[in-house]
Amino acid sequence: MDTSYLAELAPAALLAATFAFAFVSGIIPFVLNIELYLLAVAALTDASMVPIVGLATAGQTIAKLILYLVGKGALNLKWVKKSAASKAADAFAKRPGSGLGIVALSAVVGIPPLYGVALVAGTLRLPLVAFTVLIVIGRLVRFGGIFLAPGLFR
Repeated sequence: MDTSYLAELAPAALLAATFAFAFVSGIIPFVLNIELYLLAVAALTDASMVPIVGLATAGQTIAKLILYLVGKGALNLKWVKKSAASKAADAFAKRPGSGLGIVALSAVVGIPPLYGVALVAGTLRLPLVAFTVLIVIGRLVRFGGIFLAPGLFR
């Protein structure tokens, strides 16, 4: 039985899995952890960093855009609790101009959690383009660093 096609399929499957995992973990971060996934991929495969980090960033960005829309009220997902986001939005509203800085910090460092920050950004109606650009840049930096981390121990 010829199974050589499996070796050709593996890279495409890894790329698809990376995007899907990143998207789902962006919506349900309490169950799936994209950072652990990226560490495992970097440590256990010879996958190239650029497509893996790019797809992880794309999946997470789309997930955070959905949460932004939920916070804005343009989309309703029953499992997303917005009550904490409303309280946080009140705190941010008292400090005008801090919203996009916190989005950038959260996208790179993860504190405060980007899940809640995306909801608050939508609630505050922060500019969508600026929000998206900051998420993309921040996630590229974060995920790139995480992907490179196992190489420090080789």
